Amino acid sequence: MQTDEIAPTDKKEQQILTQLKQVFDRLGVIVVTHEAQVKSLTQRGEQLLSHYFPHCESCSLPESLQHWFKHQISLLISKGKIPSSCFPLHIERAGKQLLIRLSSNLIREQYLILLEEQELKSFSISSLELLGLTKREAEVLFWVAKDRSNAGIAKVLGCCEGTVRKHLEHIHAKLGVQTRTAAVMFALERLGLLQESLVSISS
Repeated sequence: MQTDEIAPTDKKEQQILTQLKQVFDRLGVIVVTHEAQVKSLTQRGEQLLSHYFPHCESCSLPESLQHWFKHQISLLISKGKIPSSCFPLHIERAGKQLLIRLSSNLIREQYLILLEEQELKSFSISSLELLGLTKREAEVLFWVAKDRSNAGIAKVLGCCEGTVRKHLEHIHAKLGVQTRTAAVMFALERLGLLQESLVSISS
């Protein structure tokens, strides 16, 4: 897809095209027909397709992606919008994931499929710090999620149980929860891991 083929009529339009090109350079973009036939795609889109669907042909979507696309189109036609519950599609490979989104905006009876590669999120001490916890608070919550008692956490961290309880009080206050279970569930949800993780927690 070459945005520079469109002749800009004014400075504002040029700015819009520049912004679109920046987005297209970062994301993989595929232009497809209603029948899932590929009309064009960006270089990044071709790279992502070949990486996540190594045996696909450039002129058509991979079979699994075709099924997803046609289902989205059927929902779009019946409801007039793409329901968030069925969207986007996630595909994992080698520690990364591909997010596939369908744009509901038609361009000359063609659809845009957006591809974006992301690092897989993990439930780790460093990721818990991103929720606003200190390193020690993140360590405590991490071990809570591993079903460790206060005494067990104190032993691992080399502190007393009273210190662990104090850290838990701070964690509850920062996350706006009242129990250990709620704290872990909140963290999983914020990290986008709630549906992917089954954690045994003692309350």
